[in-house]
Amino acid sequence: MNKGLFITFEGGDACGKSTQVKLFKEYANLHPLKDKFIFIREPGGTVLGEEIRKLVLNYTLDAPVPKAELMLFLASRAQICEKVIVPALKEGKIVIADRFYDSTIAYQGMARGIMSPEEILNLNRSILGNITPDLTFYLKLGAEDARARKLKMLNNAGQELDRMEMEEMAEIDFHQKVCDGYDYIANLESERFHIIDARKSIEEIQQEIKQTFEKKLIQK
Repeated sequence: MNKGLFITFEGGDACGKSTQVKLFKEYANLHPLKDKFIFIREPGGTVLGEEIRKLVLNYTLDAPVPKAELMLFLASRAQICEKVIVPALKEGKIVIADRFYDSTIAYQGMARGIMSPEEILNLNRSILGNITPDLTFYLKLGAEDARARKLKMLNNAGQELDRMEMEEMAEIDFHQKVCDGYDYIANLESERFHIIDARKSIEEIQQEIKQTFEKKLIQK
């Protein structure tokens, strides 16, 4: 394998993304190329990035204003790109990211309206240059299904939501805007997107992810 592979997992609230990342990590640990896999998350993935994650998700004393929130996400992304992603790809590693700039376009752009999706995309490009995922798994779930799943999560014992999740629970319109944001970037950069119906069973989704990954691996 001469060149690294950059794969991202994306999706709105309650789409099952975290579950699928966890299952894929278990799969990677048994893979013949297991030593090449690196798993990261956004925001986070570096010492600085994890501190930013705490500020963005749980800092309620003086919660970031919208534009500060956006810049914190970008700061974390700039740090992990230079410190982790780019060096790993140069070494031929397989980088698996739980969220990347598509999430910022969907949430901070379309849903929160901090900047337009186009402006956020251009801002990311100016900071990251040509760093773009080779493959993006987008677990697509409709707004009504997303909100219903989220409400069900609240009823589970011990389930806690962070600051941003609590804000996002209020309106069905928010979930629809997130979907619209993902659809926007998926249409714009369709060559890297693999869209998965998140209403499928966990097992069906994981099988689809594995098969698509192996095909991409062969192509590289």
